[in-house]
Amino acid sequence: MINPSCLVIAGSDSGAGAGLQADLKTFSAHNIYASTVITAITAQNTIGVDKVMNVPSFMIESQMKTIAKDLKISIIKIGMLSNSDIIDVVSYCLKKYLSEIPIILDPVMVAKGGHSLLNNDSIESLKRELFPKSFLITPNLPEAEKILKTKIKNNKDMENNIEMFRDIEVENVLVKGGHLNGNKVIDLLLNNGKVYKFISDKIKTTNTHGTGCTLASAIACNIFKGFNLNDSINNARNYVINCIKNPFIIGNGHNPLNHFYNLFN
Repeated sequence: MINPSCLVIAGSDSGAGAGLQADLKTFSAHNIYASTVITAITAQNTIGVDKVMNVPSFMIESQMKTIAKDLKISIIKIGMLSNSDIIDVVSYCLKKYLSEIPIILDPVMVAKGGHSLLNNDSIESLKRELFPKSFLITPNLPEAEKILKTKIKNNKDMENNIEMFRDIEVENVLVKGGHLNGNKVIDLLLNNGKVYKFISDKIKTTNTHGTGCTLASAIACNIFKGFNLNDSINNARNYVINCIKNPFIIGNGHNPLNHFYNLFN
């Protein structure tokens, strides 16, 4: 019997704190098997990104086609897609080889150190090609601002603007409020026209490299295990909080989370 598994479509982080590596660690920590499609290779560390090399479209399609022929994929997590060509080929392959599978899309646009990972011209392609295919998207505030072409300066702005995602065919969206000042982190979920709040204490640290990738993957893990969307988000947030509280101090910049904190405590 072939067991169901998951698929991660994302870029590689040579520092292994974010991207594909963070995704794989998260799935492994949840005892779930995940295969991978690599969209880009980055040269980066805790300080920032030095170089990005995109994988050719034919190779992205080859990866997706080959996986679809053999593996029983039941959920897909998508991360870094750095240009319109990559977005287009991923969209095409999802329809051709991996249709009707729930997608958790983290619209990665900027690395923790500030390096752009998605050019502005490609944002419209992402909205057009992949938002309608996705079960959930998980933008942080800077990403939400670019997607909605607006400014979000406080929690009230978050609440006022989240409804705008319905105008661009987004079924469910989790807008992450960690970039706002304050002692609390408030994330908002728009689900079936209703808005839900997730609130936690803000952890005062710069060691948060890979937080967005990890959260989206953890949500995918919980959905894979059969939890509903609200419980999946709540469980994923608790997992990320514990990962942040137990970071690996390996460099001089934004250090990565400890995805396997529970194995060492």
